[in-house]
Amino acid sequence: MTELKVDIENTSHRMSAARCDPVYVAVLLLVALTLLVFFPVRGYEFINFDDDLYIINNPHVNTGLTVENIRWALTSTEFSNWFPLTWISHMLDVSLFGLRPEGHHLSNLLIHTANVVVLFFVFLRLGVPLKRAAFIAALFAVHPAHVESVAWVAERKEVLSAFFWMTTILAYTRYVRNPSMANYALVVFCFILGLMSKSMIVTLPFVLLLLDYWPLGRFRPRADVRGLILEKIPLFVLCAVVSVLTVAAQKQSGAIKTLELFPIKHRLLNAFVSYVRYVVNFIAPYDLSVMYPHEKAISLMTGAGAFALIALATGFVLWRAKRFPYLFTGWFWFTGTLVPVIQIVQTGLHSMADRYTYIPYIGLFIMAAMGVPHLLKDYGKAALSLGVITILVCAGLSVKQLSYWKDSITLFTHAVSVTRDNYLAYNNLGCALSQTGRDAEAVAAFEKSFSIYPNSAVIHVNAANLMLWTNRKDDAIMHFRTAIALDPANTSAYVGIGVALLMLNKPGESIPYFEKALVLEPTLTAAVSYLNAAKHQAVSGSSTANPSGKNFN
Repeated sequence: MTELKVDIENTSHRMSAARCDPVYVAVLLLVALTLLVFFPVRGYEFINFDDDLYIINNPHVNTGLTVENIRWALTSTEFSNWFPLTWISHMLDVSLFGLRPEGHHLSNLLIHTANVVVLFFVFLRLGVPLKRAAFIAALFAVHPAHVESVAWVAERKEVLSAFFWMTTILAYTRYVRNPSMANYALVVFCFILGLMSKSMIVTLPFVLLLLDYWPLGRFRPRADVRGLILEKIPLFVLCAVVSVLTVAAQKQSGAIKTLELFPIKHRLLNAFVSYVRYVVNFIAPYDLSVMYPHEKAISLMTGAGAFALIALATGFVLWRAKRFPYLFTGWFWFTGTLVPVIQIVQTGLHSMADRYTYIPYIGLFIMAAMGVPHLLKDYGKAALSLGVITILVCAGLSVKQLSYWKDSITLFTHAVSVTRDNYLAYNNLGCALSQTGRDAEAVAAFEKSFSIYPNSAVIHVNAANLMLWTNRKDDAIMHFRTAIALDPANTSAYVGIGVALLMLNKPGESIPYFEKALVLEPTLTAAVSYLNAAKHQAVSGSSTANPSGKNFN
């Protein structure tokens, strides 16, 4: 009986010690902070920007987790990328929650919360003091620029790949402490899972070299630097394979824009300006937008000024690297991990994106967490207070930024209000307004969009579809023809003209357009159905049915 009493007392003491353990408390606070800020997302809708293409209207995803769908995920390069693990995660959500957005949003939030906790343990394992590791993780949790990656269901690839990015580093710290084939195999395995989630993490082997410099200190005098590089060769090989696959997929889908659309000079100037804007958004994260269109022209002086600022920052970091090695690691973590998405190789029509900062900003978090306490080393309480205030301000700004993601109309209305000439946002706003029956406002949004950028076939097709729906057939045909002139392979435009002609009781004139669409896309079922209807109408003389509904790209 006495022994049982002693065991109970010992167990009680251990539980009490666990509850008071600073690491345990920090983890609870980080989880609570993350959930408190982001929990409203559970009631948000899908948005009409990739959520529809990735999940709602994707037959391989919206039918859930099946062997056939998994086989498709492993081999598909649709949507300009290869990320099978991300596809499988979306399929699992559909199997669990159907197409109700709540479950999909909660999955993103849970992965983000896991990322916060793993990141905290990563820096603890790297030897960063507990308070500073907690500050880095807290900033990562609630920085407003990260709202996009969490609140946007289609950005599952960002949060999921980041999870494996962090677990790879965690496995790497284990390997550094105990080099063995088994521990190295775990590093490779985690990295492969990350690459299968999103190819942007190809920069991770370079970041491991940065961590070798600081805080792991493997670049000490007489260290075998060549050996540090050689040990990462398998990781570099994996990066090369996935990079080639990704570029091929993006070229095939047309995601990589031509030099005629964005000349190399403009891309370089935009890259320099974007780096500066990312730093500004890190320091003052407000007026953030889901879309940042390219400026029509960036002056050479603006680009040169941005380049000078980057060069000065880089020069300072190199100058102080020996005394403050965390500045070196943090700055080149930030600048290096942005390289794949800095838009020198232009993908899409945007100039930059908040979602691209999900991993790169960790570098700036390192600089802030390590540098500010050093500057205020004689004012410990002031440094702690400043850190707490920073977290609270970021949390408040994130709550506000999150509120814009509740639905498509709110999101894109905000986007056009905080950016200039954002034709991309006006286009999506028009689609969202139309889907809720606000057709007059939708037409105005589309007209605003192509008045800013008249050379987008997609925008003209969307406007034409709405005009067709609202019985403005002649206007619709005009916009469909404009779309074809801009993009002769746009099947939606050919089908649209055919439908408009059918509605005007001109079946004979409509048939060539449906046939052209089928030449371009032989499996396009809508074109087959309309072609059969046109042939039947041409023979029987009966009137055609109205189009089945609004169809936006």
